Amino acid sequence: MKPLLHRRIAPALVVAQLLCLALMELAFTFLSPGNPEPDATGSARNALLGHGAVMVAVAAVMAGGALMLGSSRAGAAVPRPVRTVLLVLLGLVELGIAVAFLHSAATGSSGPDTVIAGVAVVVSGCVAAGCALGPADGSHDRLAASAPAGTSA
Repeated sequence: MKPLLHRRIAPALVVAQLLCLALMELAFTFLSPGNPEPDATGSARNALLGHGAVMVAVAAVMAGGALMLGSSRAGAAVPRPVRTVLLVLLGLVELGIAVAFLHSAATGSSGPDTVIAGVAVVVSGCVAAGCALGPADGSHDRLAASAPAGTSA
């Protein structure tokens, strides 16, 4: 189950989360009503730049984590400390997502949002578990190949 989770399921879930993040950002950017009054202080521009920087950083961590989890070749090309930091950051992001959805489900009224929050918590938990299991470095395959016939590594 470990190779299936961290090589196939977790990276696919992170890619799905990235697509959802991009879709939501596009929707909020292009479908939100405009502000009729110009902001004379420039604080809105600074907030927008800060939000954009955070979203780019989160997307980079998620994309890099998905690559480390899903590709043994990419995992082998990156130094081990960098892989570890990237997967720890991805795990923390996923735990933050899970906590946010749990809070939303606990404080909101029951309905479709509660179901979506429950699914999001499970998805984030699976990705965090994939991060805890480690990158797809092929070590499991090498151990299984080197084990004598009839035994498991």
